[in-house]
Amino acid sequence: MKRYSQLADLESLLLDIDDENIRGYAAEAIVSYSGGAYRSAIVSIWIAVVYDLYQKFRYLAETFGDPAAKKCLEGIDTIRTGKDKTQVASWERTILSKAFNAVKMLTETEYEHLERIQKDRHRCAHPVLNVEGFLFQPTPELVRTHIRTAIEVLLSQPPVIGKALSNALERDVEGKYFPDNLEGVSHFLIGRHLPASEKYITNLFIFCLKKILFDEPDDKNIIKRYMLVFECILEEHEDFFKSIDRKKIGEIIDKTKEDRYIFLSELFFIEQEIIFEATSGFLMEKLKSFAIENHLKLDLVQYLIITSNEVSEYFINSYSNMNLNEKINFISELIKLPNILNNDHDFTTKIFKININIFCDSSNLDDAEKNSQLIYPFLPFLDVFLSLEDYSFLIDEIKQLEHKNYMNDVNKPIFECFKLNLIKSCNRLNLKILDTE
Repeated sequence: MKRYSQLADLESLLLDIDDENIRGYAAEAIVSYSGGAYRSAIVSIWIAVVYDLYQKFRYLAETFGDPAAKKCLEGIDTIRTGKDKTQVASWERTILSKAFNAVKMLTETEYEHLERIQKDRHRCAHPVLNVEGFLFQPTPELVRTHIRTAIEVLLSQPPVIGKALSNALERDVEGKYFPDNLEGVSHFLIGRHLPASEKYITNLFIFCLKKILFDEPDDKNIIKRYMLVFECILEEHEDFFKSIDRKKIGEIIDKTKEDRYIFLSELFFIEQEIIFEATSGFLMEKLKSFAIENHLKLDLVQYLIITSNEVSEYFINSYSNMNLNEKINFISELIKLPNILNNDHDFTTKIFKININIFCDSSNLDDAEKNSQLIYPFLPFLDVFLSLEDYSFLIDEIKQLEHKNYMNDVNKPIFECFKLNLIKSCNRLNLKILDTE
């Protein structure tokens, strides 16, 4: 039973190989393995590896004009068609190293795994004797590992690798009909760029970061598309992103153009650990200055408010010192930004409590009517950003206000409107902390 399950597991991997010829060589290796012909199995799977590398070289050279792939392909074809037939198979010995060193299709680990197959293929195809004078005899476990490795690392992977990767993604993202929402981008990438190897995915991350932060074009709509690609891949492969060297990420971030600070701050929001940590102190100070300079443009600095405590506190202090009209304009912009309302309850609640205090301190009807403009915009959002503790705070305020004589004849209508909305919000949340009688 165990033998059958292992064989079925290998056969299921064949479904991931798109090329029919390569799938045939891999299937031949599995048949040899199932029949106990272990040396033949290793030779067959190595043939599949060589042929797959050759086909990928051809694809990269013809489709994307990849110079490294083109040079390797020309060298192979020169040997294949040359008159010196003693060298006809020599290209097979070097194709793997060229894929790693020249075309850069493989990670170092992937290269090492495939190189073991190449060495064992040499032991299987030639009368290589060990120190005791016996021919090399691979174990079933070794053969099975080689077959799995070859399929998972190389044979099942898309041919768009290395430089061609960036060319393909660039052509897609910057094309006329690329989707402009996360769901559409996800559907677009699957089958064309995803799923893929760790090397492929990490290259996508790096390429997107460069496009978002400093590479051409400077079209904001295009940059937003790359942001969607980055976010989409991050949802599925966050572990791959975490495996990228922080220093390398930091070097990319340090090149951020000043007119793209808004995109860097959005990256802080999308990936709230690594990118923030990889940003240098010098650049963070520049981002804070950017936030201060644009303190009346909340849409530009909203992600810095969410991700930076210092920026958030600056805006709260700044808001406290604004006049009434400035506060009203600030609030009108704030309620248009669901990212802040939904993700920074602390910031929104502090702003709201400042407004409550201003309203509660109204000394006459005129002031109450003016100050109520700071309250009304928040009423539909009470249960979005208020916690149970916040409700308790407001209820205490209400109880105190109800004991103030001027409330009954000065701003009671406005006060009652606020109280009614607070009650409705409590009811929606099933909070039994307010006396509604």
